[in-house]
Amino acid sequence: MEVKDCAQLFIAAIARIDFYWNFYVVMLLAFNGWMFSTRNPFTLRLKSLITVGYVVFVCMNLIGLWGSYTIAEALRTDILNLASLKPHELQSTRAVLNNHSFGTMKYMALLVHGVFGSIVLSLVWFGRLGNEVPPQKG
Repeated sequence: MEVKDCAQLFIAAIARIDFYWNFYVVMLLAFNGWMFSTRNPFTLRLKSLITVGYVVFVCMNLIGLWGSYTIAEALRTDILNLASLKPHELQSTRAVLNNHSFGTMKYMALLVHGVFGSIVLSLVWFGRLGNEVPPQKG
């Protein structure tokens, strides 16, 4: 395999990572928009359903990200190995790829999903800010 073939696969892996992050952000914004716009109180059954759905969504997204980061890291390593065979070529690319690892990004994805998941599920279970129904007079 040549460097250009690995580079094309690498770009595809990066595009897949971007897709998963964009999908996560859009779904998170849509869910939060719905959650804050609805005035109906959340019943125990609805809270449980939301929690299960959210956890399944986050797990699926993390599985996709984890796999994409793993492939991107393998391709990054392969590109560096192939480029080292011709040291006079791709010097700038090698410098950038040497300083950029996808292995640590997998764990950052876990951290980000965990933090935002904690916030979202806390709001589902313990109250939605600004959505308290004022007491009825009279």
